[in-house]
Amino acid sequence: MKQRYTITIADIEMNVVSDESPEAVEALVGIVDRKMREIALMSKRCSKSEAALLCALDYCSDKIKAQRKIKALETKLAYTETALEDLQAENEELRASLADK
Repeated sequence: MKQRYTITIADIEMNVVSDESPEAVEALVGIVDRKMREIALMSKRCSKSEAALLCALDYCSDKIKAQRKIKALETKLAYTETALEDLQAENEELRASLADK
């Protein structure tokens, strides 16, 4: 069920609506707040808007990398499952031929 939360990130207060639990929202807010503050510390001339955009870009980049890794692992898993099925079929054939002898 959607709930309304008042959150503060980098001293900016806003209202959000989320299906997540209060604990999950708090954890997410903490992660984003720390990242924005880290970005702001690295560049003193960085505005909060710029820090928010850099934070969003960083997390989008991480998401794309994770999606690529998931896709590669899914492909590898599909290959491994096919190889396993082939080996199981071969094993059954060998057992059958040994039983016939």
